[in-house]
Amino acid sequence: MSFVCALENGAFIHEPRKDRVNELAFEVRGNLAPFVEVILRNGEGLVVDKQSILQHDFGLTVRPWPGLDDSRWLVVNASHQDELGVMLTSREPGFAGAFDLNEYAGRLICPSTSLLANGPGVQACYYAKFKRLGITLVLLEGNGWAFLASRGDVFEYQLKAGEKVCVRAHSVAAMAATVDFDPSHPICKMQDPDGKMQFALLTGPGKIWLQSVHNTPPPTKRQKKQLDIVSSLPQVQEMQLGELALRPGSGA
Repeated sequence: MSFVCALENGAFIHEPRKDRVNELAFEVRGNLAPFVEVILRNGEGLVVDKQSILQHDFGLTVRPWPGLDDSRWLVVNASHQDELGVMLTSREPGFAGAFDLNEYAGRLICPSTSLLANGPGVQACYYAKFKRLGITLVLLEGNGWAFLASRGDVFEYQLKAGEKVCVRAHSVAAMAATVDFDPSHPICKMQDPDGKMQFALLTGPGKIWLQSVHNTPPPTKRQKKQLDIVSSLPQVQEMQLGELALRPGSGA
């Protein structure tokens, strides 16, 4: 399973398999900005992006989780109740994805901005940081479930061994760990006016998932400085009337 792009009756329900370890019960609901509800049985836990929690049942224990810039919380069912739920949302239009890492040889790569949560048996750690791209890739490794979010529509593509494609780096929602991500190739060295790199060369084999609305990287120090200069200038309001511009306090 991967990104849920078509929901029958507005929901996708997964029941845990009894012959598998690190299984989870979860449900993906909604169409515009879907959310994932994960059911945690007694003793089960989930490491989540702390901004993604929509709500959780009373009785779940939530505490900080180290790593990934302290952006993660551990949600665990340490109560006497058999099942408690937590709802996760991507907070913007797109799709939610549930990835069984067993289907991807136990390894998957995604931008840090795509990761909603990783379940039992799955570890998340930094894979690579590309400062000029403004992108951080996370390696998900293990034999359980990981939950991701995309922006806009999702396009899934299978790269053959040695097949190459040049993509806008921030349009990558996820990719198999067998795919090589190279932003330094000469064919991808197109820059925006601020000098930021835009593209990366992906080389197969493996699946890639591209999102139609790419993530916008945070402003660079230079951009922040320019914004500070602009915001410090006197604010002048103009009203355009054909060829005539009227400023407050001026005559015409």
